Amino acid sequence: MNTILKKWKFPIFLGVLLSVLYVQLFENRAFVELDITVTEPTLFKIYWAEKGQFYSEDNMVRVKVNPEQHQYGFYLTDIGKEAIRLRIDPQQYVGLSTIKKIDFQQTGYALLSVSSREDFAGLQPIFDIQAANITEDGLETDSTGVDPQFEYFPVLESAEYFSVLLVLRIASIFLLLFLFFSLTESYREEDRFFPLLFAIVLALVVAMAMLTRRNIHPDEYVHLDAAKYYSSNWIPPDVTDPQIAHTYSVYGVSRLNGPEVAYFLNGKFSELISVFPLPDYLTLRIFNLLLFTLLLLYILKIKGKRYVAAPLLISPQIWYVFSYCNSDAFALLLTFFIACQLAIPASMLNLYLLDREKKKKFVTALFLVFVFAAMFLLKKNYWFFIAFAAAYFLWRLVFIVSAEDRKQVVRKMTILILFALSVTGLRVAGDYAVNGWDRSEKLSQIREQLAHPFYKPSTPLEEKHPFLYRKARGASLKEIVVVDRWFERSYQSAFGIYGYFTATADDTYYDLMRPLAVVFFMALLLSVLFRGGLSGNILMFLFLGCSGAVIAASLYHSWTADFQPQGRYLLPMIPALCIVLYHSRNLMQNVLFRICLMGMFLLSTYSFLFVGMMQLTKM
Repeated sequence: MNTILKKWKFPIFLGVLLSVLYVQLFENRAFVELDITVTEPTLFKIYWAEKGQFYSEDNMVRVKVNPEQHQYGFYLTDIGKEAIRLRIDPQQYVGLSTIKKIDFQQTGYALLSVSSREDFAGLQPIFDIQAANITEDGLETDSTGVDPQFEYFPVLESAEYFSVLLVLRIASIFLLLFLFFSLTESYREEDRFFPLLFAIVLALVVAMAMLTRRNIHPDEYVHLDAAKYYSSNWIPPDVTDPQIAHTYSVYGVSRLNGPEVAYFLNGKFSELISVFPLPDYLTLRIFNLLLFTLLLLYILKIKGKRYVAAPLLISPQIWYVFSYCNSDAFALLLTFFIACQLAIPASMLNLYLLDREKKKKFVTALFLVFVFAAMFLLKKNYWFFIAFAAAYFLWRLVFIVSAEDRKQVVRKMTILILFALSVTGLRVAGDYAVNGWDRSEKLSQIREQLAHPFYKPSTPLEEKHPFLYRKARGASLKEIVVVDRWFERSYQSAFGIYGYFTATADDTYYDLMRPLAVVFFMALLLSVLFRGGLSGNILMFLFLGCSGAVIAASLYHSWTADFQPQGRYLLPMIPALCIVLYHSRNLMQNVLFRICLMGMFLLSTYSFLFVGMMQLTKM
């Protein structure tokens, strides 16, 4: 009996966890079926608040609606609570919309349908509504502004619930888990289990890339245009060339203005596979799918050290960047690869640095030079990882590399870095060769010419977009943190917000993910603090310094330049965390590590499937 329990205790734990999550995320929430007609693409929103609460962006769901589609479905919150009220915003434009039906279905309650004249009379106009007419087609809203609002007090009637159905669903969860673990018994060991988890993520990423339409993802249009330019060009463009004017965003900035190599590689790869009859946006997304496939293959290669990749499994936001065209996927893969090259003793880099044989390893050295050169050309937020990697290299010299090898390691690494910087210089020099020494002035002029009036440098501060230059407008840092809840918004966008912030989970998901993330990190921190010795504590200090700097830079940017509390700006912390975990995994308690990791992975899978994919594929 004890042997059986020992063998199946982890699947049993997962079954309990998944059952609780299922009840909390599906049974205890209302599912909304909406039938609406709008005259232009817009957002339909429902806010909720309990007694004594104000409506808040944190307690809201939204779905993108368009004239071609009328029926939508999404999850809300538990509306069976006493004294809960809803604020319904049907549109975000001046004009007409018609709600034909809103159905609320929640386990344990009778269907609440808002579809008749009497039902619609319960929606009280509270803002920006000139007229609310109840017709045969439904509730017609004629708005005077871009934020029309109704308030509604749902009254649910209790209904008999066939509890056997819930039991059967939970039993199915356990049955599927036991079947899964039986079929994957050979992968039961931790090191063998990681490739299976990454294969699941790859399937999710491929599905997201294939099923979502063009430009449903953050700023994808500018990434697509930048990559497409390099499908037929080899050198950086003249920044004033009218033929690349379409690549500039509303900010008056083009991704072609930067030195990143991701767009060049993506463009050339898309040209290679252009023989296949695929939409252009899908052709350009496949590059990032290839990158994740390479990540999976690399994880298969590093047997015995696969736990180094565990941080890549803790958030769906990490997976999300591989599902559409952008440069973050390349940056994340590259920095993870460099982290492994620096940390793992048997890596290509460390074997090269420690090799005392006289024979030349030109191909290896050349490959490493281009890897480091690509790193130096990444976006500015990855400079913090470069700083951490440099500090970590010095840490290795002191605590890991033997005294007799240090001189050789330093000499070889210095040569690699110098050649990498030379390649980086050639890329930058090529840009100046095309655009001249007055490149900065040209960029300023083109920004003034092509930016939206909200973002033009010449636009008076009071007429710029309200998210710009908050400090100059008089907002204090405390206001950014406390009133605008910068940390909470950054946390949520780091753990699962999709599209143009249009697909978000409700508070339950974020409230479940938060303690798991805190326990995971605190377990790592305390394990290193009490069991890591001097070397481990110094390494943790370096990581905390790097992470703190990334967070501080993102916060400062939101305060002084553009208020964008986005979790993807914090991605450089992930490869740095991989290095720390590589040296500290043996210090952590196995059960706690696996519970936290699997809990975060399962929640991330739920978010990716039922929040990201479910909502974005309907937009």
